[in-house]
Amino acid sequence: MKNGTLWYTEAQVNIFFPEDHVCCDLCPLMETYARKQCRRTGEYLLDTRASVGFECPLDIKKKE
Repeated sequence: MKNGTLWYTEAQVNIFFPEDHVCCDLCPLMETYARKQCRRTGEYLLDTRASVGFECPLDIKKKE
């Protein structure tokens, strides 16, 4: 890698939430050091108990 990065490889991971309760408080991507912030988007999060951030990139699949 003398001349820098030539390309990137995309990877995906599954994140599981209990009984369709999808919220930032239960997400491993939430950082809580100083302020609640999404590690993926950098968005500062307001209400993390019942919802996700406005910029949340998760593709949520609900069971039917």
